[in-house]
Amino acid sequence: MSKFRKINLSISKGNGYGQYIVSAKYRGKNINAHTTDSEAFDYLENPDNKEKHLEAKRHCYYKIVSEFRKTFGY
Repeated sequence: MSKFRKINLSISKGNGYGQYIVSAKYRGKNINAHTTDSEAFDYLENPDNKEKHLEAKRHCYYKIVSEFRKTFGY
């Protein structure tokens, strides 16, 4: 689990090759968002490459925000 902007982010494999699910609790709601970004999956939990790790956290955070807005109309 990684933290970005006070949000705990996690990523897991989805159904099928190259499919991933980003999960987080955002504004009191549990949000799951779909992504095909394999680098996010590779680097979200691996802080060895700081630049790629930060990019993965940003990518996942924005996926969560986008899904929240789409679902709840913000």
